[in-house]
Amino acid sequence: MLIGMVSAKGSPGVTTAALAVASQWPRRVLLLDADPFGGDIRAGLGGGEWPSAAGLADAVVDLRSTGMDEALRRRVHRPAPHAPPVLAGLGCVGQAPSVAWTQLATALGRMTGADTIADCGRYAVLDGVIPLLRACEVVVLVVGSGLRAVRTASRVAPLLREELGVEAGDIRVSVLVVGPDEPYSSSEIAAACELPLLGELPRDRRSADVWSEGVQPARAFDRSPLQRGAHRIAAKLVGAGTGGNGAA
Repeated sequence: MLIGMVSAKGSPGVTTAALAVASQWPRRVLLLDADPFGGDIRAGLGGGEWPSAAGLADAVVDLRSTGMDEALRRRVHRPAPHAPPVLAGLGCVGQAPSVAWTQLATALGRMTGADTIADCGRYAVLDGVIPLLRACEVVVLVVGSGLRAVRTASRVAPLLREELGVEAGDIRVSVLVVGPDEPYSSSEIAAACELPLLGELPRDRRSADVWSEGVQPARAFDRSPLQRGAHRIAAKLVGAGTGGNGAA
């Protein structure tokens, strides 16, 4: 199962949401940092300490001569016991168009025994990662609940649906609201975007800093509001990918 997560301008961090959900995944999972503008997991969660050859660019080169399973064995890094395995992102802006995203998506789809959550960063029509999103079984638009975030997301959602060839209401593209009721409710945001509501993640800065800043988790981290919310979202996404109703 391949899942893509994107955000709109003015929305909260899609990377934090993707890492939190991946950490609660009920099956084997890989977090792919596919942000076309250059991923920041190395600097955030990894604190700048990351094996130099453990990244997407190296895996893409490996795919010229080996299969995805072997490429991931060489290049995936698990930065902490509480974190999912991560294939770190591109090192700089401008590399995305050179990546064979279609080939990568096909290889990920054939991977045995594991799902992939792709953090695709901020959505842009010409960012180069569209072929990867087209191959996803489910695409999630991560949205905040402030006016600027909702306004931008409502403009991005139709473009995303058109690019992926899905109709309004199709659960293959849904919305995940971070910090609802600030001031708009999740149902209002889903209606504005004309997307099914996947669910919500709460504002939980202390737990979010574990994923975005590499802060050591507290003892009760797994029971934090963010992680409990991520657990619910993970269960819904697995259901969506197996033919269940993943929308709230």
